[in-house]
Amino acid sequence: MEELKEKLSTIFGKDRVTSNQVDLYPYSYDMTECSPGMPDFVVIPENNQQLVQLVSLANECKIPLIPYISGNNVGGLTIPHHGGIIIDFGKKMNRILHVNEDMMYALLEPGVTFGQLKKYLDNNHSNLRYSYPFAPPYASVVGNAILSGMNNLSCKIGSMGDSINGLEVITGMGEIARIGSCFYGKEHSDPGSWWCRYPMPDLLGLFVNWQGMTGLVTKCAVQLWPNPRIQKCYMVIMFGLTDIVDVLQEVGRSEIVDDISAVNTEVIKMTCEIPEPVKIPGEPDFAAILPITAKTEKMMQAKEEILHQVVDEMREKGIQILLIDFLEFAKIFNLRVRCYHDLPAVILSLVEYSGLTWFGSYAPMHEMKLLIQKVYSIFNEHGIPPFIYMKSMKSGHYAIFRPIIRYKKFKEEKKVHMLLEEIAETCINLGCIPYKTPAWMTEKMRKVINPGWLQLFERIKKCMDPNNIFNPGRWNT
Repeated sequence: MEELKEKLSTIFGKDRVTSNQVDLYPYSYDMTECSPGMPDFVVIPENNQQLVQLVSLANECKIPLIPYISGNNVGGLTIPHHGGIIIDFGKKMNRILHVNEDMMYALLEPGVTFGQLKKYLDNNHSNLRYSYPFAPPYASVVGNAILSGMNNLSCKIGSMGDSINGLEVITGMGEIARIGSCFYGKEHSDPGSWWCRYPMPDLLGLFVNWQGMTGLVTKCAVQLWPNPRIQKCYMVIMFGLTDIVDVLQEVGRSEIVDDISAVNTEVIKMTCEIPEPVKIPGEPDFAAILPITAKTEKMMQAKEEILHQVVDEMREKGIQILLIDFLEFAKIFNLRVRCYHDLPAVILSLVEYSGLTWFGSYAPMHEMKLLIQKVYSIFNEHGIPPFIYMKSMKSGHYAIFRPIIRYKKFKEEKKVHMLLEEIAETCINLGCIPYKTPAWMTEKMRKVINPGWLQLFERIKKCMDPNNIFNPGRWNT
């Protein structure tokens, strides 16, 4: 270990390498119920040359490499399963390298945060916007993108994995590879060349959603979007446990909203500092916020007219629904609920306890009503206030279904894990596909996944990472 530390210090410098237990401990766990695991070292890289040398050393020593960015981890994705070296990208590799106004993209290093990007765009490119998830300002843009996270333009554009133009990666052989239209140029790429990922063979899938198992991402080009001058946000309030699904479908298909984010009534109460809320009979069951943007007043009026028409048609079917101005609602009800709108933001109800976990999934729209009924009942059976968060993705082609559990870490983990297991089995049986998947959950998935897919998955992993140095243990590798 001392010899290895000396080699790491030669690569990174002594002040960028540590094996002190007090330094390693914060990297050994996250907010979830996933079992902790200590790394052997933490290194702080500044450039690709250091990482190429690190990959060569890791192959020689057969020691794991675990990428780490800002510490906002769910699913145990950066907890070492077999010790190894944590690569902390967040400290030094955090530059916004280029913003292209003409082709609307930003080229970023892994450590760039949502808050950093928003401030930069607001100050320098106010006509462009990024699509932010329900995440704090200090969370990583690139981490969210390569894990196909959601965003506040999800109804319009889908997941963030769909909005990646290109990647620079370091492979298991220590090669620096550029994927996408940036692949021209032998040693370096033109900053203006990161504008698309087609029509060449799409190798991006070898690194997106692999949880760091196939290489190290060192640059990522993400799409930006026009920032319309006119913006408004509506809110629907639903009386009826499953009728919110009609909103996800019908409003989503109308193609007039940027996003649809729905939560059950108990979650709104949590936002207003009621940590253990109970829904009173007669109260609404769900609410959803519907941001709308337009280039002109007439365009906004047309979109509003369509929205009211869709809502009226739902009422004619007997659905109890209220349509109100969200920002006016926030003034009357509680300004804290604006955190769901003014993204990126710290969602207070997610961080008021020391523990947080979820079954985050992409879900088939036709099963959403049954999913709500079953999961809502499971929460109540366990005596835990239901927390269900949903989105319409890509104009209703599919949905996000995310039951969330907040708890006291180190005290309630056994109870929470039992609840989460029951929710996971129910959702997987109804066709949900988890993302940011912890290893214990992929073990359940393997029982029902097509064997041919699993064999192909294993062959790709072995081909890309023959010595199994990249984040071993993910997906039960």
